[in-house]
Amino acid sequence: MPPNKVSVFRERAEERMEEVKMEWNNIYITGQPGYKKEVARKLESSDLSFMPGYIGSTAGADDHDMYWLDKSVELRQFKLAIGAKLIWKYRIEFYPSLEAFISSQDKGRTNDAFTEKDLELIAEMRKAS
Repeated sequence: MPPNKVSVFRERAEERMEEVKMEWNNIYITGQPGYKKEVARKLESSDLSFMPGYIGSTAGADDHDMYWLDKSVELRQFKLAIGAKLIWKYRIEFYPSLEAFISSQDKGRTNDAFTEKDLELIAEMRKAS
């Protein structure tokens, strides 16, 4: 019994979907305030396969973003699509992994977040418990 047209069409469609199956890399970027809209505009006019991501942030921390890039897209292509002028204007930095991004965020923090009095109070609470 010959296969019907629907099953042949379904098999061909599944083969094509396997060929088109994409894998994604995350790219994290940081920059001076105001860069996000211009970067998005530049990327949308490029022919790169990407999806914008979301990094939950605290209020006022609008200096980082994430993009998913097709695995075939190299970081250099991504930077070229954004353009050197924007990269320099907003001091955009690129991080190929979450670990690199987090460590860059931690570098800017100091241990001076607590005053001397705060540290004394914390020490007292630790003794009490």
